Amino acid sequence: MEKKKVVVMALHDELESAYPPLNVAVGAASSGADVILAFSRRGVNILDKRYVSVPSEDLEYLSNALNDFGVSSVHDLLGIAVEMGAQLYVVDLDVNDRFDFIHPAEQVPIKWLLNEAAAADLFMHF
Repeated sequence: MEKKKVVVMALHDELESAYPPLNVAVGAASSGADVILAFSRRGVNILDKRYVSVPSEDLEYLSNALNDFGVSSVHDLLGIAVEMGAQLYVVDLDVNDRFDFIHPAEQVPIKWLLNEAAAADLFMHF
């Protein structure tokens, strides 16, 4: 069977926005797909070692709910995605931005990502 290709892009770094792309990446990787997990300028904070997941206004209850149910942290989930083979990319990052990535990520132009998405079996962005 031909291996599927999945491209997932994280556009935001709020708590409720960080989980969906990571969950899809882990699920796709666990099914044997080649997974590209890309981060926009606003989503790239998820990769930073100093990232603290904060929910959007009026969604503060999410932090407690996730803790109460023992849900993996954003960085734990990211680590699982990487262990399962997801490749990490950062799109159009400013060279002056200073990040300390928790996992290596290649910087690519948006055109590259869109070409990969066009050739993918599934492209999702959150």
